Amino acid sequence: MNTDPVAFVRDDFVRLFNTGVAAYKARGEGGDEKAKARYADIASARGKVLVRFEGDGGGTLWLSVKDGVMTLHDAEPAELPARLAIAAPADAARAGLEELAEHFDEEKAARRFARAASGEVEKVLEGHQLRFHVTFTDLPADPDEVTLRIAIGAAEPPEQPTFSATVSWDDIEDVRAGELTAQQLFGRLRIAGDATQAMALGMTLMQRRQQAR
Repeated sequence: MNTDPVAFVRDDFVRLFNTGVAAYKARGEGGDEKAKARYADIASARGKVLVRFEGDGGGTLWLSVKDGVMTLHDAEPAELPARLAIAAPADAARAGLEELAEHFDEEKAARRFARAASGEVEKVLEGHQLRFHVTFTDLPADPDEVTLRIAIGAAEPPEQPTFSATVSWDDIEDVRAGELTAQQLFGRLRIAGDATQAMALGMTLMQRRQQAR
């Protein structure tokens, strides 16, 4: 896998997303009902995403998802609704990818990347706009603190967020290890600003996820 962030999104993420979608489709056609439902959810997603890496070696990429296919664009695809815009420091993204490369599993990554698109999630978020910053602390690489600028339902990452959240990398690792639930992680976030709307939407999404299990 590429450890250059622009190359990773351009060459790896798009390819693996489409590989994962194809795998869900094939399993669904083979009789796996969960895979069939997952593919239907992914295929119903429709929108565009901006990914921006800032600093040396950075760049801006536009992605779209429609009918279960992710496409890379040279410019903003105007005909699709904006779903997500995210900006991250290029050096931090590179360090994270170098860490990830040591135990990267393409098959698992393909399934996870494919699940990034969801028509059901889009229905919950439809009509809402969230502009926030998330700061990750105590990272295992240099820099050890990174802030992402994120917009949901808008096409540009926010300079001035409605709210900011800070989370420890150790807490994220505990979620991955099964020692902490997503709900517990949610409760550990350090919030500044008005996150009322985001928290309400987050709880709705978590409840739907639990009901779907």
